[in-house]
Amino acid sequence: MKLTKQEKYNILIEEFKKRDNRTLDTYDEILHDRLGTESPKTIQRLMEDFMLKYSSVIEIEGAKRKTYKLITPMDVIVESYEHFEELGWLFNMAHDADPKVFSELEKYTKKDKHIYKFKNTPFEDVNTLESKQSFQRIKRMIKAREYAKIKFSTNQKAFDNLKCLKLMFMDNNWYVAYVDSENKVRFGRISFIQRVDYGTKVGHFQPSSIQNHLQHLEKVQNSSTLYNVKPKLTTIKATANIARYFDAGMKTFLPSQKFIKKETDGSVIFSLEYTQPLEILPLIQKWLPDLIILEPQELKEAYVKKLQQTLSNHN
Repeated sequence: MKLTKQEKYNILIEEFKKRDNRTLDTYDEILHDRLGTESPKTIQRLMEDFMLKYSSVIEIEGAKRKTYKLITPMDVIVESYEHFEELGWLFNMAHDADPKVFSELEKYTKKDKHIYKFKNTPFEDVNTLESKQSFQRIKRMIKAREYAKIKFSTNQKAFDNLKCLKLMFMDNNWYVAYVDSENKVRFGRISFIQRVDYGTKVGHFQPSSIQNHLQHLEKVQNSSTLYNVKPKLTTIKATANIARYFDAGMKTFLPSQKFIKKETDGSVIFSLEYTQPLEILPLIQKWLPDLIILEPQELKEAYVKKLQQTLSNHN
């Protein structure tokens, strides 16, 4: 009789509890016999699905075989003390448990409540159960270099055999950077993902097949940066009203931003690179009307067209 997914999960829990060290590997003979499979890969995928649903199982790093351990709350506490100097690790562990934990920080700063105010957290985009599961599954696929099949709520079809590169936080949202069937780098919003499955291609893709794509990620400005497109250059003037934010030595808003000069009227001239207008127009619009495109003409025209559309929408 074919086992349901929940019945398989129940078997995993039973077998974990029978072991003195509460560990199982993908070659465990008893586990294979009870689940009716001889494939370690099948066990691995079942474990990964199990870990998406239950946070009480972790993969043991560095083991020769894929090995998993059933942990208790005390295990987590002990582990946190052993790694207390690695604040990034503790930060990630807390997030994996519950992203909303950071909104609770305010409660622990009552003595300084006149100084601090936490309005949001960079993890709001993965608060829902669906987003958490997508996040964790993609994380493991990146690590194992496995092909992915992703269905977005913004598109009717599922994209198959994607090579997931990185989980990236930009534009105040989480994205997965992946290589599509056209060998181009795309960015998918985590909160827009409906489902993540393994791709139809079996096996793992080679690291050499994504080196150029990974290098591209180092130059990405935001989710609108196009892959393998030669950047264009624009010159922009910040009026005296906001010039101080674009002056020499100030924090840049985009990686390609470069200070050129300060005019006698107090305005600042700077440049930006872009692969398509959408990559930089939102920044210019944000500072409307105090950022003025000086060149090229085609970008000025694209911006004016956008402004005209905005005005027509309000008529």
